[in-house]
Parts: sequence; C-alpha cells; structure tokens
Amino acid sequence: MEIFRLSIYLLIIIFIGFNILYLLSPKRNKLYFLEKIAISYGIGFGFVSLEMLIFHFFKLEFNINEIILPWTILFILSAFVYFKNRKNIIVHEKIEADTKAHRGLKIFLIAAITFEILYAFFRALVKPLEAYDAIAIYGIKAKIFYLAKSIPYDFFRNLALSFPHADYPLNIPLSETFVYLFLGNLNDQLVKVIFPLYFVATLIILYFGIRRFASQTCALFFTFLLASIPQFSAFATNGYLDLQLGYYYSTSALFLFLWFKSTEDHQFLLISAVMVALAGWTKNEGLMYCLVNIGLISIFYAVDREMPIKKKLFHLFSYISIIAIISLPWLWIKGSVHLANDEVQFANLNISYLSKQYYKIVPIIYEFQKQTFGPKKWNILWLIMIFVLGFKYKDMFKKNQRYISIAMSLTILGYVLSYIISRSEIHYALGATWSRFLLHFLPIVMYWLANIVKEDIEP
Repeated sequence: MEIFRLSIYLLIIIFIGFNILYLLSPKRNKLYFLEKIAISYGIGFGFVSLEMLIFHFFKLEFNINEIILPWTILFILSAFVYFKNRKNIIVHEKIEADTKAHRGLKIFLIAAITFEILYAFFRALVKPLEAYDAIAIYGIKAKIFYLAKSIPYDFFRNLALSFPHADYPLNIPLSETFVYLFLGNLNDQLVKVIFPLYFVATLIILYFGIRRFASQTCALFFTFLLASIPQFSAFATNGYLDLQLGYYYSTSALFLFLWFKSTEDHQFLLISAVMVALAGWTKNEGLMYCLVNIGLISIFYAVDREMPIKKKLFHLFSYISIIAIISLPWLWIKGSVHLANDEVQFANLNISYLSKQYYKIVPIIYEFQKQTFGPKKWNILWLIMIFVLGFKYKDMFKKNQRYISIAMSLTILGYVLSYIISRSEIHYALGATWSRFLLHFLPIVMYWLANIVKEDIEP
C-alpha cells in the first residue's frame, strides 16, 4: 500500500511540474517527452516545497488535499491554454535517426546505464537515511515538519538554531515531508526514492542535451560516463543534496546554452531561469549559480551585436525577475530572523582581508590536484579533461563552446573565492567539501567534453 501511495505521489509531482513547464511556453514544444518528464520532476518538487513554505506565512497546517488543490486550478488553466493554442504550437524538429552502425555498442551502453540506474535504486532503498548530513541537516527538519503538520511558527528563531547550517534552504526537507504525508508515516527507506530519481533525471537531460548536436552513440557514451562515476552514483543514494543541486544548475546552464544558439526559443531561457532559481532554493551554492548565469547572459549580450538593446534588457529583466520571485520567500525569512551562514562570511569580501589570505592558495591547489588524480571517486574523468584541454585548447573558445568554458571558469573562481573568505580551517573545508562541489557542475563538464570531442569520435 505504501508503494502504491508513493507511486501516486510521484505521478502528482511530475504532473504538477508538467503543467508548470507547459505554461512557460504554451506555443512552443521543443522538448522531447522523456526530457519533459525529467524536467517536470525537479520543477514539481521545487514548487510544491515552495508552496509548503508559503503555508508557513499563513500559519496553515500541511494537509495533502489542501497542498494539491491549488494545482488543480493550474491544470484547468493549462488545459484552457492548450485547447486555445493547439493549432499554433511549434513542435520540435525530429532528431535524425542513427544508422544501424555501432548497434552492439549502443546496446551495451544502454544495458550499462540501466544497470547503474538499478544499482543506484538498490543502494538507496536497501537501507534508511543514515548519512550524517542527510539526517542532521535535512532529515531531522523533514520529520519535525511532518510531526508538527507544519513549519512551526518559531522554528526559524529557536529550533532551527539547534541544528547545523540553519540557513540552508528547505526544498528537499519539505519534499521529504510531503513524501511522509503521502505515506502516512516516517518511512526512512521509501523517502530515499527521491534521490535516485534525480540521478535518472540528470542522465536523461544530459542525453537529450548531447543528442541535439551529436549521434545517439555519442550521447549514450557520455551519459554512461556520467552514470558510471562512483562519486556521482554514490550521491544518488545517501540523502545529501549535491547531486540535486547539480541537476538544477546543469539543467539551467544547458538550456541557457541552447538559448544562446537560438534566441527566439524563449522556452529555453524561461526553463533556465526557473531551474537556476530552484538551485538557490536547494542549496546556498545555488545562489552563486544564479549570479554565474546572469553574468553569462551579460557576456553574451556584449558579444551579440544583432539583438536590439530593448530586447536584451527585457530578457535580462525577465530572467532576474523569475529568480527573484522564486527566491524571495526564503530570502525574506533568512533576512527577518538573521539566519547567517556559519562558514562563509561575505563581509570578508574586502581587499584588506583578502590580502591576508594568500596562504590558502597552496592547499586549494593541492586539494584540486588530489581530486584530479583520484580514480577511486572519479575514474579517469579529470585526466581526460586535462588531456582534452592540452590538445583541444583552441576549441574551448569556439562559438558553441566558449560560453560553457566561461561558465565552468566562473564556477571554479566562485568556489575558490568562497574558500578564501571562509572562516573554516582551510584543509578541513577543502577535504570535506570540494569532492562534493565538483558534483554541482559535473554534468556540464560532460556536456562540454561532448561538444569538444564530438568531431573526433563521431566517425
């Protein structure tokens, strides 16, 4: 019965996300069905958890029917818009079918990806939530919300301060609470189904992202590379949020790159804005990615001389507005009760302080190379990346690749800066976090590699 309830829950989450995704661009349908499902899954979780946060403002208790009811109105609106525009919808161009070449290799890659997915589900569901951060930071909050049937009114001023990182966003804790509400109990095993499903969604989005410019064999190959990385698959099972942040950011970046190629496809820009905003609602680092994307759009505008200035300002304003609307409820709570980060102090962003922190550069470089040459977690991915950088460095800044390269560079610089201004002991901070932070942009690394080496491996 619990599995049946869980299945209904997942269908509702995807259905909610599907309707939101449709309303982002009702007259354009340039996404593939599985791609829509993968994006809808993350959007559904993000918006339902935001709704539960808004319940807190009105002192409402969590009730399944009351949480779902507003989304029925959305469904009616989506149905009305669909029937009004169904004759004018612009559908996506079909991907050219592959030749029958490499049939054996494609079968092997599909089988290997399927095995990695099934193994991730097995590892996730064979035991309950037990990883330290998964319980202490996220799981305990989800249980409090379930038992209280709400976010207690004084939670942020009192109780939240008893747990590590009180300022962390609540997307996943509230999503876990919603699972508990649907199951009717605190089932610490079935609630973990959330995490391998993010793993699957990330693989699907990467596959279709690469498939838009490369063959099926190439897309399967890089999807398999991502699925088989031990660190990536491990975080699909342990209840941490780094893979989820990687899902939201990578999806936002990928669709932003697609928009750069075709600025008339506004659906891509809107998806990017929503997903990067939900990245900020998932982990604090997601706010950095909001700035990275906004910076990337500004760089694109500086290079693009064809788009009228009014159109540029409108797109940028729309992008920032979507991020602000989604981020505002949580940022308002943090500001009103003064929930500050206990590790990174942005007040330290001044020349006087930074000039005294140069000694941190050496341990930062050491930890970076330690992860680069660590096949236990990463196979030989980073060695492949270094090899590609050495031999294909000229391709990094070609028209299609330069924005991906700039995005990864800004991301790494952002993390280096956060380590420099951090109050934590530098060796401890690096050892505890860098191997997880790499997961945040790992799918984009795969997308970047596929872009650069496509012409070399396609034959």
